[in-house]
Amino acid sequence: MDNKPQNGTLATLLLTAAAGTAVLYSWSFYQWIVPAYGAALILTFLTVAAGTALSARQKGRGKRSAVIRGVVVGGLYVGCISLLTFLINNVITHTNKPWIAALTVTGVSFVLWLCWGLRFAAQGDPGHQTKRKALAVCLSVCLLTGGCLPLLPALTEVIYTLSKRTEAVPAGLSAYTGKETVLIDTADLYVAPNGSDEADGSFAHPLATIEKARDLVRAMDKTGSRGITVAMKAGEYRVSSLVFGEEDSGTPECPVVYCAYGDGEVILNGGVTLDPALFQPVTDGARLARLNENAREHVLCLDLGALGITREDYGGIYAIGDYNTAHFYDGDTTGPIWGELFVNDQRYSLARYPDSGWLKTDTPTQVGYLAEGNRVDAEYGKKVYVRNPVSDIYKIDKALAERIHGWQTLDDVWMFGFWRYTWADGSTPIASFDYEKRLLSPTYVSLYEARADAPYYFFNVFEELDAPGEWYLDRDNDVLYLYAPEDFAQASVDLSLTTEPLLTGENVHDLTFTGFTLKGTRGDAVTITGDRCTVSRCLIKNVAGTALVMNGYENLASENEITRTGMAAIVLDGGDAATLTPGNSRADNNLIHDWSEIYQTYQPAVSLKGVGNICSHNEIYNSPHEAVAYWGNDHTIEYNVIHDVCLISDDAGAIYAGNSWNMYGNVIRYNCIYNLGTPGEHSPQGIYMDDALSGQTIYGNLLVNMPRYGLQLGGGRDLIVQNNVVVNTKGPAVSFDQRAIDGALKGGWFGDCTDLWDMLNASPWQTETWREAYPQYDGFHFDKSRSDDPLYGPNAANGQVTGNLFVNLRGSIGEIAENPAEYSDISGNAIYKMSAMKRLFTDPDNGDYTLRGDAPVFDELPGFEPIPIGEIGRY
Repeated sequence: MDNKPQNGTLATLLLTAAAGTAVLYSWSFYQWIVPAYGAALILTFLTVAAGTALSARQKGRGKRSAVIRGVVVGGLYVGCISLLTFLINNVITHTNKPWIAALTVTGVSFVLWLCWGLRFAAQGDPGHQTKRKALAVCLSVCLLTGGCLPLLPALTEVIYTLSKRTEAVPAGLSAYTGKETVLIDTADLYVAPNGSDEADGSFAHPLATIEKARDLVRAMDKTGSRGITVAMKAGEYRVSSLVFGEEDSGTPECPVVYCAYGDGEVILNGGVTLDPALFQPVTDGARLARLNENAREHVLCLDLGALGITREDYGGIYAIGDYNTAHFYDGDTTGPIWGELFVNDQRYSLARYPDSGWLKTDTPTQVGYLAEGNRVDAEYGKKVYVRNPVSDIYKIDKALAERIHGWQTLDDVWMFGFWRYTWADGSTPIASFDYEKRLLSPTYVSLYEARADAPYYFFNVFEELDAPGEWYLDRDNDVLYLYAPEDFAQASVDLSLTTEPLLTGENVHDLTFTGFTLKGTRGDAVTITGDRCTVSRCLIKNVAGTALVMNGYENLASENEITRTGMAAIVLDGGDAATLTPGNSRADNNLIHDWSEIYQTYQPAVSLKGVGNICSHNEIYNSPHEAVAYWGNDHTIEYNVIHDVCLISDDAGAIYAGNSWNMYGNVIRYNCIYNLGTPGEHSPQGIYMDDALSGQTIYGNLLVNMPRYGLQLGGGRDLIVQNNVVVNTKGPAVSFDQRAIDGALKGGWFGDCTDLWDMLNASPWQTETWREAYPQYDGFHFDKSRSDDPLYGPNAANGQVTGNLFVNLRGSIGEIAENPAEYSDISGNAIYKMSAMKRLFTDPDNGDYTLRGDAPVFDELPGFEPIPIGEIGRY
């Protein structure tokens, strides 16, 4: 055929051009595998298929036959190299080593194409043109294969993601068995619901109130005593605020203990328990008309006024959320959380729309005056806060406008949402609504610039009382309405009332409270300032504020269960920063779940503040945001089990701290963290060292099923990350960015690090005590002219991400920016793909992540220490 030479030339040019394109494409997209991988496979197929088809035409094949042959050969070739790459990366090595696969498959391809070329040449061609073209084709395909195959390990990611999205939750953790309840028959005083404060407090003649027992203890001689015990018999005790002062303290030799006698639950209730039999069907025609027709038969009401409970007791509605802006407005804008309703220990929501989930904002037609929390004064160029800032305005869709138009009143109708970021919650009443223009404006502006697609909902809308778990309070007439659940007649119904802590200790010491149930306050449950105090084996639930706040030295929160709080669970504060004297307070062996239900960001299960406090052996789960957060120095976070937190957050971590160069000395070790976020919606991190946080040590932790990063290091220095096991991150195992140096040299969102430097200079970092404790500060400076010096503060320097085991879909460590790659040690980690799970762990299918004795990680990292999984958790 006359066109044979032309076809051969065309084939060679096509293959060579395709190979060059593939090399460039794979080089550009090496870090993001999926789109590049797909494109590379397509390009490989087209190139091989085209070359095969053209060669077939040269040998006289018909067009149809040549095309079929090209498609078949191209498909077989792509399938073979994909299978070979898969075997190399997931059966032979179990690691992401694309160049090994590339070289192997390139060699195989070279032999195959060489054999094909020689066979083609053997058909007879005196000028050897065909042989030369065959060799050119062979070399072109080798280039193509070498360029594309670094991307082929993504095949595992595709296969694994489609077949199995999560690994089994960790098993074999330490189990809590509890302590046997025994009757306290050696108490000095007894209290009982049927007692009398005129009695002597003996077992036969108990007191009626804990207040009377406290007053009697004050008068007792505490010198040389073995201790003083007050035992309370089972029953419910109504309290508004129990205050203990220094005169109520014990001594190290004579501690004072208030405890449950042991014959049943001892309840300290700051609210009121309501009898379900008192609730009646709604008969008011006007009220019935406002209810959804399907809801009318389920809604019951109770006249609180007839019980002597009025607005003065249960309060009005004020703004909630850590980032609300009510305090920028004049008038009665701030106050305590309203009285809340709990049915069967479930917090009921003020009637809301939608009943669950979120609405999403449209693009604001007006962004308020307080964007990013400040405005720049035009005359002086200074950032100043303004009073009564102009608020935002949102366009809403027609269906929502119709719904709002159907509400009889917008008075005291509120909106709660995350108006800019999913870590910044706030609420506001509605200010105005224009039905015709479909414009809605909140009263309070968003603290950060309002955006489209922000999640929010309406609450305190009587017409939306249409689903289980909802209630409404007519504050003008003191009438409570609720959507009654099934078997309501047997339900427990509680209304919280007091705004004070149920137990307060002011300058107390050697004082213990154990075995109580505390509930029903619109404030915090327990607040103690003092030393050597203990709160143990208590159930703290159904409170609007924080469960337990302890400030001082050697305090202990142990074996408590904390649930259904509106804010945080445990806050420990103590120690001295100037001398680095540790507080030695401990949150240990607690069960904390379903907390932070009103304020939904930055309300940790455990907060450590000050110096040298400990969070250990707690089980923590079910929360919208973070589990453990800390501020200060030399804290230890260890042996905790944390799961199913950060459920509605993205830029968050299960363990979190950030924005400091002076919080050195903290240790995060031997924690098990798994199953964070909400699949398909929110993707937080496991351990998050935010905004240039420096001087932290993270080792021996087990992280499983992280929806984004296992470890996010926000550009800080002196970060030691060693001996951790991170399994199945949907994103990179580690993200180590350079936000601090970028901010210092280029500006931008992070700022120039001046605030970090100012905070450091406000600390005792240059004292002898600190220099001895933290030698990393030697030579530390903020001289921009020496920004290439590792001791220049914003550099992510002197860190170590070494000796860790990372097992993930990509078989990679993750995203390491240039600055930490240059100034810190990121090396010596064992990195495997998910296909190596059974070679590494004893029984990963059933959650046993103890390392096998013959696990290859011990050969790769000879100093790697197995994580003591059996010691992690409650005990």
